[in-house]
Amino acid sequence: MSFEPAYSYISEKNIEIINPIVPGDTVLDARSSSKINIGEMNKVTDASKNVLQFLCFNSPYGGSFFQSLLMLEQKLNQDDVDMVYLFHMDTSHYDWIQNLIKQGKKIYFLSGNLSKDVFYIRDILVKHNIKYIHAHFAGLKYLFLLNVASKLYSRQTFILRHLRNHDKPRGFFGEGLRKMLNKVDLYIGCSESVALEYQRNFKIDNKKITHVTNAINFNRLNKFENLQRADYGIGADTKVFLLFGFDYHRKGVDVVLEAMDGLVAAGYDVCLLLSLSTNREVIESKIADRFSKIPDWLRILNPRDDIASYYRLSNYFISASREEGFCNALVEAAYCERPIISSDIPGQGELNIPHTYKFTSENIAELKDAMIAIISLSDSKKSQIVSEQREYVIKNFDLETWADQITGVYKTLN
Repeated sequence: MSFEPAYSYISEKNIEIINPIVPGDTVLDARSSSKINIGEMNKVTDASKNVLQFLCFNSPYGGSFFQSLLMLEQKLNQDDVDMVYLFHMDTSHYDWIQNLIKQGKKIYFLSGNLSKDVFYIRDILVKHNIKYIHAHFAGLKYLFLLNVASKLYSRQTFILRHLRNHDKPRGFFGEGLRKMLNKVDLYIGCSESVALEYQRNFKIDNKKITHVTNAINFNRLNKFENLQRADYGIGADTKVFLLFGFDYHRKGVDVVLEAMDGLVAAGYDVCLLLSLSTNREVIESKIADRFSKIPDWLRILNPRDDIASYYRLSNYFISASREEGFCNALVEAAYCERPIISSDIPGQGELNIPHTYKFTSENIAELKDAMIAIISLSDSKKSQIVSEQREYVIKNFDLETWADQITGVYKTLN
């Protein structure tokens, strides 16, 4: 879809281009919005608690992240609160976005033109009587955009920034820009460690930061395809590890590859499934540079929405990340009854999933030892471990609980 010459609003049944010649609808016209009488547009009730979710999110699948937002919307709707989605770019070409559009979700996209986008956001705030702007994966540029748009809106709005990873200051100049442009009413860490580190590093007041631990839509993991090992050239007795590695360095792909290479050299019959949602060419190039080719013990997989199919194709799951705010995959693997290995870092360690095999981040020897230990488990011990892990994650990472907590956070801002 093109944004020239006007912005686009996705309705339930069709794509409607809002422009000046559409009778009676000027609210979302990017070219005329600066001339709109703001006082007239904002004759709305102060009782509204509607929410705008701002998403810097460009993915072929919505995954656990978007499932959590849909659960949140369901909870808010029960209290007669509407939720609107605004993406930082046009992502309407994805099937999952099209499905949301067909369901009648209120979905908008920015154009990339800063001056137009400011008024476009303002018009969305007016049209939907927004009180809370909840930003995800948004950097300074977009937070500045949201701040300016909210100042052009006559009602009080609250900007919440969801923190997904651990962060550090970026020098004197960068910090100056952040303080000048980044007005945020409340920061929400996706885990306790993320919130604590952000508060410490950026000197955030206690009243302006909290955390709500991420959760998982487990129902999503009950849908899967029974993939056949033979279709991937994997032997019936081969021990199969699964790793997600769209970010080669942060996800510790290099560490796992070295550990796997060591196990193969020692005579172990093992295979690594490496699922890549993005950056496939870059990562394949890095692997080829290290091993001269793609190793025979490695299978590189395309992304899929029914991710449980990959968990069930494997025997074990590894997260070797150097940094994580909250590792969804460790929780998902535990639910799918796959023993797990994790680098011992904040954001993973605080999950406290029982029987997790841990190793010091970047320590290849410790990872190899953990892999050998986990493939040496007896069937009875493995059964006990996965049963206790599954029970634990179901109890501690319930999506409805997360949605209730987020709605509670909104209510504290009045």
